[in-house]
Amino acid sequence: MAHCFATQHHRARRVALVAFAATAALATGIGAAPALAAEWPTRPLTLIVPFGAGGTTDVLARLVAEGLGKELGQQVIVDNKPGAGANIGASEVARAKPDGYTLLMGTPGPLAINPYIYKQMSFDPAKDFTAVSYVADVPNVIVTNPASGLKTIQDLLDRARAEPGKLNWGSPGVGSTGHIQLELLKQLTGVDISHVPYKGAAQASADLMAGHIDLAGDNVPTALPHIRSERLLALGVASEKELEVLPGVQPVGATVPGYVLPSWFVIVAPAETPGAITERIAAAIDAFAKQPQAIEKFRALGAVHVGGPPSRLAEHLTSEQARYGEVLKDLKATVQ
Repeated sequence: MAHCFATQHHRARRVALVAFAATAALATGIGAAPALAAEWPTRPLTLIVPFGAGGTTDVLARLVAEGLGKELGQQVIVDNKPGAGANIGASEVARAKPDGYTLLMGTPGPLAINPYIYKQMSFDPAKDFTAVSYVADVPNVIVTNPASGLKTIQDLLDRARAEPGKLNWGSPGVGSTGHIQLELLKQLTGVDISHVPYKGAAQASADLMAGHIDLAGDNVPTALPHIRSERLLALGVASEKELEVLPGVQPVGATVPGYVLPSWFVIVAPAETPGAITERIAAAIDAFAKQPQAIEKFRALGAVHVGGPPSRLAEHLTSEQARYGEVLKDLKATVQ
């Protein structure tokens, strides 16, 4: 794979998209000697979450950190570094020493979306990270305050068309999948809804429950407790079919054909982190995720563990970087 990618260096755009996969493939093939992984780790690891506490990224990071820590025999500390659409936390990991002790809990925002919508980036997701573990796929949901009077996606569209620009949609931040949920809805239906970015899903949910905003795009794990307590109302899920954890909530696509947008959550490390270390982390996470207790925790969140070696994640990231480039070009999403 690495040789194939190397033959395409004259295509600048292609190089940016394939470098991530090539780097990981090389790392897993000619990385540090097995002895390095056997001696590692000798101290606690830090898993940086580029969003505030309480969101899906944070919830999954803490679940994985606990299991990974037990598998490796060292504590894994979760450190929240929100801001700039997750770019602040991601940038810190990109600049960290490539020794496996600093990891990023990544999402589509900093790893596939932001380069297309931010005018300035302090890191290049296709070059500055090494793939480690494909943690999980998670469905998204559109939610509202029960007092809004909206009951269905059709209600939402009718209100938006009757009052252009008056509805407010909160998201975990610019470039988050919650933001892209809105952009996709606008592109497919032509409605005018205002975007209100926050520094995490928890803040957006709090303002939605307080009635300060009208709608939000969120991951199911974050929204689920509020939906079950009836503080939020699910209007539709951004999945191809109804979800087990949200029975009776129809896919948005039943009203808006083509509306499907899952989220993915992954772990990456600084570029040039030895392959022996990334392989060990990936194997440890997979071992944890196969345990009955972990399986149940993922299921309860509506999350599906993917797993596999770092090379599998590298291929996924390359594909997603290209896919979001096309989506955002079509949506003509703008960022301050």
